[in-house]
Amino acid sequence: MKNTTKLMILMRLFYSIFKSFILIFVNIYLWEASKDIQSVAIFNIFNYIGATVSYYLANMIALKSIRYNYMLSSISFMLAFGLTLALGADIAQYALLIGILGGFGDGLFFFNLNTFQANELDKEEIDQFMSIIGGLNKAASIVTPIISGIIIEKLGFFYMVNFLMVILVFQLLLSFKMPDRKMKVMGKFRFKRLFEGSSYSKMLWTNMSKSPYQQFTNMANSVFLFTLISSESIIGILNSVFAGISILMYIIYRYLLKWITRKKAMLIGAIVSSLVFLLMFKPTITTFIIFGIAVSFGNAFFNTPMVGIQIRAAKDYSFNQKDLLGNLMYRVIILNTGRVIFFTLVYFFYTDFTSPIFYFFLIFNIISSPLTYALAREEI
Repeated sequence: MKNTTKLMILMRLFYSIFKSFILIFVNIYLWEASKDIQSVAIFNIFNYIGATVSYYLANMIALKSIRYNYMLSSISFMLAFGLTLALGADIAQYALLIGILGGFGDGLFFFNLNTFQANELDKEEIDQFMSIIGGLNKAASIVTPIISGIIIEKLGFFYMVNFLMVILVFQLLLSFKMPDRKMKVMGKFRFKRLFEGSSYSKMLWTNMSKSPYQQFTNMANSVFLFTLISSESIIGILNSVFAGISILMYIIYRYLLKWITRKKAMLIGAIVSSLVFLLMFKPTITTFIIFGIAVSFGNAFFNTPMVGIQIRAAKDYSFNQKDLLGNLMYRVIILNTGRVIFFTLVYFFYTDFTSPIFYFFLIFNIISSPLTYALAREEI
């Protein structure tokens, strides 16, 4: 494995540590501070708006040096956590600002990650890279939720944030070791590709069909579950268990590929990812736990490999570097549009598990995985 690939995996590992904290505990903290779901929705809406804008800006920055994106990403996250420390109980009033800063960190980082995957890795290497990334991320996620949950409950939210600031300093220092190279062109994307009915337009639609899935599962393992348990330490333990199961599922997935085709393995994952939402029509602590375990299976067998396929398709259907960057940009726009739509619906319509919008999300996610598989079938 190339040194650049190893460095990228390490960067992604650092990212996963503080990002898992954001997805689980920042959402919970916002919910506790405001006592309503609206601040959580605002944080996430502007997080994804910021990620979309900064992904485009990252291409401009990369014309000078791609290394700057790593640095600015770390700084943006440090500002987001620093403001969280400074604002304390008033954080809910500034959820928009925190969301934008976090989103800029995401967009700058993922421009580099996606460009690396598309430019440096072939079909088999992308699949291996995604499995390694997924496994290591989940390995980090075993430790982060359980430790941070206990620290938050015993010492307070801000002790954990200070620790994460140290992690971000390490990531910032690591960014100086990343290759100092330039992008030669700006991406050019063509909106008409979404509607032309080609194989690539089908792949673009998979980003829309799957984007609400990840948002719902993140909310299920954080805010939704917290409303039933009301304990950061137990939430942390459960998410650590889910992460451990995910690692096992990634190992099983890689092993099964020796015996069955990727297409069959991903079909199994798509079916599980769909059927698991039937559990949530009567949400209890037990059904949430079973849901979290089944989602770990679906992520390893379907959702994580699908990301690699989407990025590979962006490369395969590009005529040149400008077209590739545009395709990757277009993918991010569609993906984050779906995420913003999800949290906008949460903002206006969600109150609790009895809300009609909750059942709408369940029905949509039952359909989304088989639909995504059908759209991407030619590329799997």
